[in-house]
Amino acid sequence: MEGKKRWPYWSALKNLVLKDFRVRYRNMSLGILWSLINPLVMMGVLVFIFTVVYPNRGTQYFPIFVLIGLLSFNHFSLCLNSMTNSLVENTQILKKTNFPRFLLPVSVLISQSMHAIIQFALLLIFLVVFGVPWSVHALWYPLAFVVQFVFTLGVGLLCATLCVLFRDTLYLVQSLLTVLFWFSPVFYELSVVKRAPHNLYYAYLLNPLAGCIDTGRRAFLTHQPPDPVVFGMALASSLVFLVAGAAFFRRYHLQIADRL
Repeated sequence: MEGKKRWPYWSALKNLVLKDFRVRYRNMSLGILWSLINPLVMMGVLVFIFTVVYPNRGTQYFPIFVLIGLLSFNHFSLCLNSMTNSLVENTQILKKTNFPRFLLPVSVLISQSMHAIIQFALLLIFLVVFGVPWSVHALWYPLAFVVQFVFTLGVGLLCATLCVLFRDTLYLVQSLLTVLFWFSPVFYELSVVKRAPHNLYYAYLLNPLAGCIDTGRRAFLTHQPPDPVVFGMALASSLVFLVAGAAFFRRYHLQIADRL
């Protein structure tokens, strides 16, 4: 009996992921610790602002509250920046080697997600340090991460293709990420946005990061399942972005090498 056949491009994907992971920290004295330093610094700044300068007294475990938001947004931001430029950065490989083009942005997403798992260990440490109680609802957190992964994959495929067609795409993405940071509930509660008119609130929820961050906080801090409307819109939006991104990439993937 023949063994199960592996996907023919599995080795290529694995090598691309490992290459991206190793190159990122090559010649850096602190190496992988940079994955932990960045969210710690941002958390420290935001906690100082909202506990000393503008005190936030209504949110329990505020450092954990901020860290959950930062880990989610940082993962999306780092993935999208790298995925957008993944095809352009690997022009020589694409022109000399025949393999599925989508492996490049996907390998970047997987590599960055490995960093997110490392940062999740940081979250677990802070949960213990701050004495946050645990419950079975913590299992909702991985599901929120999967939804964000799907969303990031769709947007990343779209932006990677656009960057081949229009090289200014990377700078546009970086600018939009700055705007998105403030339109995601990184350092404020989603309930604040709920006070806005219904049309604006539901438009806000079209950003899947809102639902993913809210679900993570409910999982660890309030021990509740996801809000069905908020999480449902996050899931639906993520699937729409995935279908749209995959369709756009498929339309132009045969032209990528010629356009580079």
